[in-house]
Amino acid sequence: MFNFRREIEAAQPSAQDIAHRRWIYVPYDRFTDRVGPLTEQAAADTGIVIVESTAKALRRPYHKKKLVVLISNMRHFAMEQQARGVSVLYHFSDSSHGQALIDLQRSHHLPDLTCTVPAERELRLDLHSAQVGGLALHLVEDHTWASTTQDFIETYGPYQPGKSYVMDRFYRRMRQKTGILMQGAKPFGGQFSFDAENRKTFRDQVQVPAMPSFVPDQVTEEVIAFVEETYAHHFGTTGTFDLPCTREECDQCWRFFLDHLLLHFGPFEDAMRDDYVQLFHSKTSVLLNLGRLLPLDLIRDVAERAVAGLAPLASCEGFVRQLLGWREFMRHIHEQTDGYRLLRGHVIQEQRPRPQEKSPDQTATAAAAYKASDASDPYEGARPSALHASLPLPAVYWGVKSGLHCIDTVVAQVIEEGWSHHITRLMVLSNLATLCGFSPRELTDWFWFAYIDAYDWVVEPNVLGMATYADGGLTATKPYVSGAAYINRMSNFCGHCEYDPKRSVGPGSCPFTALYWTFLERNESILANNFRMMGPYRSLRGKPRQELVQLRARADDAIAHLASFSHPNYED
Repeated sequence: MFNFRREIEAAQPSAQDIAHRRWIYVPYDRFTDRVGPLTEQAAADTGIVIVESTAKALRRPYHKKKLVVLISNMRHFAMEQQARGVSVLYHFSDSSHGQALIDLQRSHHLPDLTCTVPAERELRLDLHSAQVGGLALHLVEDHTWASTTQDFIETYGPYQPGKSYVMDRFYRRMRQKTGILMQGAKPFGGQFSFDAENRKTFRDQVQVPAMPSFVPDQVTEEVIAFVEETYAHHFGTTGTFDLPCTREECDQCWRFFLDHLLLHFGPFEDAMRDDYVQLFHSKTSVLLNLGRLLPLDLIRDVAERAVAGLAPLASCEGFVRQLLGWREFMRHIHEQTDGYRLLRGHVIQEQRPRPQEKSPDQTATAAAAYKASDASDPYEGARPSALHASLPLPAVYWGVKSGLHCIDTVVAQVIEEGWSHHITRLMVLSNLATLCGFSPRELTDWFWFAYIDAYDWVVEPNVLGMATYADGGLTATKPYVSGAAYINRMSNFCGHCEYDPKRSVGPGSCPFTALYWTFLERNESILANNFRMMGPYRSLRGKPRQELVQLRARADDAIAHLASFSHPNYED
């Protein structure tokens, strides 16, 4: 029977190997030899250190599929590097990554290690503590990104509290800098954004291709069994695991999108269906965030299709904007604000809940979050809440059925897949939380462990910023909220629901609409002067008093209904 630990330890480096190679620490989300330190010398002169840490995996109840896809890619990457002549020191540890590196450097007499600046703030802190504790580690720039910190600063200047940052300005600058979809100084096709063309509903106008399935090999099967045994209490399931785990599979996944999905990606990128989780999305975010695919490679591939006329420009530009625009922009926002911690003193902060304030059946994840939530703890998550939202995240996010087909469907998709596309994240999961006033921090933490592609640099600015407006408009010009009409227009959810999206009050009415109007009413003092909200507020002020009373009652009933369910018991 295949045993990865036995195989990898049999090929541990000799003392001579250690003495005569350059040693590089590869973080858990940078499995690439296409850029960076691994490209700077021959394989015969290179050694890598990889740490598989149970302490990190146990920090949150990460989705089981996230753990499988990460650990399996980690192990496959180690084997791929061995195959090309790189010496691999693969270490299994119950400690943090930083402590494990200290132990390895002492026990194996490792010379100074090189590492790209980690993407995750958490790992940066961990390694900094290890350096203070004696770890000899040299950090170098991470060239997997499509932009640099200097690009961001040259666009906006140094970060200033209270200033708003609009992504479009950064996106245009990066298009001009890289020449992607540009004709000289002008954008290819005459405009920078074709977003208006990418908002169609999907009503089976075209056939959705059968998605590729990557059958687990022996390495992945062993990881699945390990995750089920070691992290049995974690969120989600490993059932039907079919994600790419080898370099070849990751490249195949990307080629499938280019050849079969890009054509229709743009028009239907905002569409939602209960029978097609993926629709025409690439589902490559997890591979990008592991370093298996590089954003500039994907951006250039898509741009070439557009210029050659092999795919619609609106589809190609929409994809480029997600990577060269939003993805890069959000990681800079996270870095510049120290994970939103620099908003303290400038944006209203959500009060940290104490265990006795929680119901007895509150999940262990919230209790665990509190245990590490001392304000002096550098790992504590930021808690901006510009709209004063603080209600506990209800059990529906853990799969308890609410009767709302949209939220129940998307949560079920996340439990099964660890993934759903960006509009279901924004306009179903986050929309409900924002309308109801659920804690932005609890929602952020939920996304962090529930999604296979979630890391602090991407999940915190997206959820605390764009998705919930908790940052008070740092990254979004208005809250992204809607009533039932939007969900009904952009999905087939409402047709399979017990609630009527065309009714806002009374028996059988969809609560989203009542929640929307009461959200506006509740936050009028904060939002009424927002130029993008003036239309909705004019409509709100035109509603009869009796209708407002009915809307409030329906919204209160919906929030009470969601709060009435007990949470599943997730052991910490």
